[in-house]
Amino acid sequence: MSDSTVPQHSMLATFVLPIARALRLRGVDPIPLFEECGIDPAGLARPDWRIPNVQGDALMHLAIQETDDEAFGLLAAQQLQPQVLHGLGLAWLASDTVLDGLRRLTRFGQVISTGANPALVEEGDRVHVVLADAPGADEVVPAAIDYSVGMISRMCNLTLGEFIAPLSIDMRRPAPGEPQRWEYELSCRVNFEAEVTRITWASADIQDPLVTGDSELARVNDEQSQAYLDSFLTHSTTRKVVNEIVNRLPDGPPSQEQIASDLSLSNRTLQRKLKEEGTSFMDLLQDTRLQLAQKYLKQPTRSVLEVAYMLGFSEPSTFSRAFKRWTGKAPVEYREEQQSD
Repeated sequence: MSDSTVPQHSMLATFVLPIARALRLRGVDPIPLFEECGIDPAGLARPDWRIPNVQGDALMHLAIQETDDEAFGLLAAQQLQPQVLHGLGLAWLASDTVLDGLRRLTRFGQVISTGANPALVEEGDRVHVVLADAPGADEVVPAAIDYSVGMISRMCNLTLGEFIAPLSIDMRRPAPGEPQRWEYELSCRVNFEAEVTRITWASADIQDPLVTGDSELARVNDEQSQAYLDSFLTHSTTRKVVNEIVNRLPDGPPSQEQIASDLSLSNRTLQRKLKEEGTSFMDLLQDTRLQLAQKYLKQPTRSVLEVAYMLGFSEPSTFSRAFKRWTGKAPVEYREEQQSD
């Protein structure tokens, strides 16, 4: 039994998209691996969707097994685009200097993962980013460390618009079978089995003003990241409930009692927590079904029958009546309007 006093950390679901791209590059279909880890592929289309860190780690384990590539985490990082990190990625890209981008990482790192605790240390002519675990963070697999380090390196390169090599990298992971691959991919000396993961740059290399810097664009996305982070940390029960609803929907609409049990809460405690966050279980159930219905209906490959069953409706006619009650339109009518826009 898990210890309920230990926080269950989560990560942006879109953070696994580069992993999917890397799997495809290796000729592996990522969907079965997602499903084996309990990751709903449909949920990846939601910009604010989050998954437990343990699912991301499990996906990394499977990816390495399927590809037989111990450096898979570095390959996945090379596929990352700033949009995967949402507002943080766009603000990072618009930073005035590479150093400003790293400051944004340390300020908003929990947007990516609540288990992340990045710190920026400026020491003489060197700057370090230290990736220490937050208290209660899930134990990460070596490939997850590779992925995090590779992601930071890639974002620095994208921000600068050209390649920039760190002076050195320390990794809190066992030495791989071919350590030279890490030094080749990261273009610097890499020390394994370190106490903490740390990336070190020369200050002069990351403090020059960038012609691509856009302080206004960066500020707007900073505000978005802060609002998202505030909302996520404040309304964690709501998000957990929505996650469990989505997981159970294909088997039929779950009851409040079922969701409370999934979250190891009493029914009364769950009801109280949701009320404190300004919502209710029935509101969340309806809103989740509506949002998923609209998303699925925009996908021409899904039939109305399939959408109905995915949302837990026993009959398509029941789904059609509910959808018309929610939107004033029949599912087919809604789909036709979306395709004509």
